Amino acid sequence: MSGVLRRGSLNFDCTGGSSRGSLDSNLYGGYRETKPVPGTPEISVIAMDFRRHSDDLKKVGLVAMSASTPSTVKDLSQDVDSDVLSNFLGHYRKWSFMWTFLLCLFQIPTTFHLFMFVFQTAPKDFWCARPTNLLELGVTEWRNLSQSSNGCHLRDIDYSQVILENGQLINWPSNGSDMGYRQCQQFEFSDIDGNAKTLVQDFGLICGNNITNYVEMCFLMGAAAGAVLSGWISDRFGRRHTLMSFVFIQTVFGGILAFSTSVAMFMSLRVIIGFASMTVTVVSFVLVVELVSGKWRTIIGILNILPVAISYVLSSGIAYLIRDWRTLQLVISWPWLALLSIWYWLPESPRWLLAQGRLEELGRLLEGAAKMNGTTLPSNYQKTLEAAVPMAAQPKEPSQTDAVNSPVEEGKAQMDSHKMDLHVNPLFVVFGSKYWRTTVLTLIIWLTLIIIYFGLTLHLSNLGGNIYINSAVAGSVETISICISIFIVLKAGIRRSLLGYMLLPGLCCLATNLVPQGENNQTGVIALAIIAKCLIGANNAIIPTYTAMQYPTIVRNFGVGMGNLASGIGLILVPSLWQLERYDALLPLNIMGVCGLIGAVALTLMKDVE
Repeated sequence: MSGVLRRGSLNFDCTGGSSRGSLDSNLYGGYRETKPVPGTPEISVIAMDFRRHSDDLKKVGLVAMSASTPSTVKDLSQDVDSDVLSNFLGHYRKWSFMWTFLLCLFQIPTTFHLFMFVFQTAPKDFWCARPTNLLELGVTEWRNLSQSSNGCHLRDIDYSQVILENGQLINWPSNGSDMGYRQCQQFEFSDIDGNAKTLVQDFGLICGNNITNYVEMCFLMGAAAGAVLSGWISDRFGRRHTLMSFVFIQTVFGGILAFSTSVAMFMSLRVIIGFASMTVTVVSFVLVVELVSGKWRTIIGILNILPVAISYVLSSGIAYLIRDWRTLQLVISWPWLALLSIWYWLPESPRWLLAQGRLEELGRLLEGAAKMNGTTLPSNYQKTLEAAVPMAAQPKEPSQTDAVNSPVEEGKAQMDSHKMDLHVNPLFVVFGSKYWRTTVLTLIIWLTLIIIYFGLTLHLSNLGGNIYINSAVAGSVETISICISIFIVLKAGIRRSLLGYMLLPGLCCLATNLVPQGENNQTGVIALAIIAKCLIGANNAIIPTYTAMQYPTIVRNFGVGMGNLASGIGLILVPSLWQLERYDALLPLNIMGVCGLIGAVALTLMKDVE
């Protein structure tokens, strides 16, 4: 009978294989290992096996239904890249395009909050302040006469006795050049930017008070915490509300940051913004890849990182036009409150809803998507969804138990021992017997990747020129690299692409040792660094998609968050890495080269996926 699950249409997939319509397809969202290994899946689910029973489902009852209710939905049940939702949503249609495009925009303010700090703390010339009686004395003459080369110390002279008259200094000690120095108490800064102030200038973060590295570390510590906790929050409460709540926090506190009255206040707010920014990054990415299926997961997952590279170019242009750090902070924060306007209409992840057994919400989502796509859902689509709900999420109704217990009693007995509570601690999953190896390797890969990626980004200052041009060039190069990487991934496969994008940057960094030392040969070092930057930038765009493929839906966000935890640790280590340059100019590049080799080995040990 049409619209009713018959006994022959039910299949308990307990073999661990990767069949269409199977457990792995429905909960992993189409991701499968290319070399599946025997074993019982960790989540029990009654799934429709479209391959085995496709003829059974086409019997007279369904044929009659199809004749009366024509459907324009393309049949994807035999598509190797499909899961149970692909047949209703399609791999990538108008509805998916609209929401994936809008969600990609969430990466822009997050990147602004991370990288604008470079411009807000841009170096500005400074010197010990002139006393009030010598304000007419030229800055160059004052600096030559009175202070050390670093501008932090002043000659120990009683300047109140010195008089400037007709351009001549009167009462200046004849042995002034032999006198010692004392620490400057007040400073003057270059007025090249007019009245605009940098963060360094506003809070006096110079000389003995130069704590900019620690100030930035506050953001990175918040980001590291957000990387892990955001995954648990969104896996527990859903992608939609988690994402929009932290967009609100990021935007509001980002604006409040512009009114900081002390360094302590600034650092505290940066921790909160870092937590919120990383949460927005992780959750928006996971939501994007769960809205599509098939090869589009790889394509959209990579393109979702494209705005990060574009933001480098945008940030350099905005920072060049707005030099005052407070005004700049407001510009990159409060206008993004407009993103909150889509909160009501933003869809929840359909695959998360299925994993949670929230079929009523999922049905409304599918109907709305079908309406926008101009397609018609089968009249019995809800029965198909019910069959794909994990056993742990199915309501324990006596009638349901009686209906399915006798035909499948043996299969259910096998699966009950492997049932996973939907709200189990995700740490027990990602570090459990099945996933601990994957998680450890993921941490190593992300850590080594970020050390190379941001290590080379910070190294762009060696190219010469100003910081605005360097950032724009880096963003442009990375944008091109990310676009090209899509075609390489589709042709060579995601793991092999990652392996090449990790190994080649490492070899480029190590190859700098072969360039003859000397200022005249610095061009060779710079060229190798640019090549490595271009390649590792593509790796940075691909790795979130690959990580998401390694975990099931209910802990996928947490799994990606674990990778971002390693990236947060890497970000904290990068500033210290470049302190080693004082011992050997190429030592940081050598360390990055070794990181590339370690990351490549870790990738070879990871399981391959389609």
